[in-house]
Amino acid sequence: MRVKVSWLSADVVRAARRALSAPGCDWSSLFAPDFRPPAAPDEVSAERWPRIAEHVARAERVSEVVRASGLEAAARSYASSSHAVEVATVAAAAEEVGALGLDLLELVLACEIDEYVAYGTFLDLLAGKCSEDPDRAIAIYESFCDAVLALDTDVPMWGERANVVRDGLADLYVRCGRMDAADEVFSTRHGEERGNVFISLSASRAFLSAGALSRALEWLGKGAERARALGRPQMEEKLVKKQEALRRRLS
Repeated sequence: MRVKVSWLSADVVRAARRALSAPGCDWSSLFAPDFRPPAAPDEVSAERWPRIAEHVARAERVSEVVRASGLEAAARSYASSSHAVEVATVAAAAEEVGALGLDLLELVLACEIDEYVAYGTFLDLLAGKCSEDPDRAIAIYESFCDAVLALDTDVPMWGERANVVRDGLADLYVRCGRMDAADEVFSTRHGEERGNVFISLSASRAFLSAGALSRALEWLGKGAERARALGRPQMEEKLVKKQEALRRRLS
């Protein structure tokens, strides 16, 4: 399995790699003593370049150790790094060989946030391991969610990405049997997303998959009400029919 570590596009990463491997550039010069990027390539804005260059350089130097010396050597050098992309690159390499555990995932998500890291990948992996220690998985996710919401950043669409994290927390609560906590998050998000029925559909699916049929029924009703308020009769009819079918299962 190839694990996505970065939000940066392939073109930007390639341009950064070329610039970072230009004549006169090597890891010792880039990181001695503080990171100093080379000139920005044409494909990347000069304003964004320093952050992008450091993000790519840190990932690349970890990958180089993995290729040259193996996962254990990379973990010894970078698993305890304070830079999220370095720990994430170690975690991605561990996942590819089936060696990723909660300890390393917690380290990734506890680092200072790097807006270019594809955190959704690691949150999905965390959710997949929640059965190992549900309370710990939830605590890790909650701490990360708090950090995401507290971050002051100018990265485009960060608010939408933060909302996805919150939605994922609600799903994790359901997986771990914390139905009231999940309901609270879903209700907050449903109140925020007044222009669609997405949250009500997500909540009903999550509760249904967990066997919480009465809660799924309630969220189908909320979805139908929202569809009616938005003037979407076909969606309303569809959700009402789903409600009726679920009621028959409960009777």
